Amino acid sequence: MKKLLVLIVIIIAGLGLYYFERTKGTTSINQNIKIQPSVEHPDATNATFIFEDGSIKLKNGKANTNIAGSSISVDTNLIEEPIAYADINGDGKNDTIVILSQDGGGSGIFVYLAAYVSGNVEYKGSNAVFIGDRVSPKSITAGKDGIITFEYLDRNENDPMASEPTILKKTTFVWKNRILEEI
Repeated sequence: MKKLLVLIVIIIAGLGLYYFERTKGTTSINQNIKIQPSVEHPDATNATFIFEDGSIKLKNGKANTNIAGSSISVDTNLIEEPIAYADINGDGKNDTIVILSQDGGGSGIFVYLAAYVSGNVEYKGSNAVFIGDRVSPKSITAGKDGIITFEYLDRNENDPMASEPTILKKTTFVWKNRILEEI
């Protein structure tokens, strides 16, 4: 009798787990309509961003491109931290504000701020705004008003580029006319 009771409990638990896994992530209004959860943190790791010399498509947060007419290649990387999520274009969907770095094999590592912004159909990468050479990103904050604040460490104007960045700087941007602009 105990074995039969244990078997029934196992079957009921298995059916409950199956039902839970099958319906997880959707909310059913009726038998025919299902609503998927909203995108809270859009993933920019495979986005295309626009730099001064053209667009670059990332794959898993990285890209390697050749400079036209030369044997030089540039590595572009999505920096994992800091990152911010906010509705900067006012459409009710979160957008992602990211830091990108570019390394052409020389001594410089160029840092850019960019956004992955929701559109009518899909998300799209923005223009990449140059911040500086070998700066150290600290934080990004963004609000629904489209204002983005980026804090980073830099050097004094007369300091050599080989010196450690220690001067805290703050730059403010706005999403305006589908372009990320410094204000």
